[in-house]
Amino acid sequence: MGGALAASFQAELRCREPEAELLARLARERLPTMLGSTEDSDEDLVVRLRDPRVFGTFAESLGGDRRLRASTRVAMAEHVFDLLSLPLREGDVFLVETRAPARLLALAVVLVEAGAFTALHFLHLVYAVFLDRTLITKVDRPTRSALLRHILGEVDFGERLRTFYACLHLAAISEPEAHREFRRLFKSRSVADSFKTSLARVAVAKDGGSIELVHIAMEEGLFPMNVEDVGSPAALANIPRLPESLRPLGRRWLNRSS
Repeated sequence: MGGALAASFQAELRCREPEAELLARLARERLPTMLGSTEDSDEDLVVRLRDPRVFGTFAESLGGDRRLRASTRVAMAEHVFDLLSLPLREGDVFLVETRAPARLLALAVVLVEAGAFTALHFLHLVYAVFLDRTLITKVDRPTRSALLRHILGEVDFGERLRTFYACLHLAAISEPEAHREFRRLFKSRSVADSFKTSLARVAVAKDGGSIELVHIAMEEGLFPMNVEDVGSPAALANIPRLPESLRPLGRRWLNRSS
């Protein structure tokens, strides 16, 4: 066996020994450039790779490497999500070290294409994007749009949380792109009418849906349930606000469906 680094890959990814040794070699080659450090031992790299940002960047860099089996590339994407934190209790604070790699959405698409994107992965994604909405724009438009369409069609992920993610997405992108996505959503046959109505109600709110989204965030444990004033600056600081230009589309849907 090729040392601690290869052993770690084999244990965590359940891959074959030759693949684990290949991954160890690639990690030794690539991580010094990624990390800006040339003095790490294999044991040091094992520790470094427990940071989801480091492992995620490494995994994403190997997305097209045909020396690895497809199942191993999927396992690497899954492991990135395994490394992300979820709050165990109300009010838990996220540490910077547990935050997501820049191209987390691209790794989510790897799982979607493999039929391996689960409700737990989605929950991790929502928490990560809530902490850093720029994750949406750190991948190209086709990637983020494809992921959004998949999520909106997954009824098992829950209407409220999908609404919250859709609003995070729409608030993060440019207003013209948000308008196009919103129109496409209401035309889609794969998105349930009940979900369209839920999102339309958020969009037509005068506050851009912020208060309703605070309630969803509280329900999902994004911040404590004991926030006394849901309209306070503290509560609204990281809550998305939908562009005002989406209101007419939302009203049109609500008028048609009433």
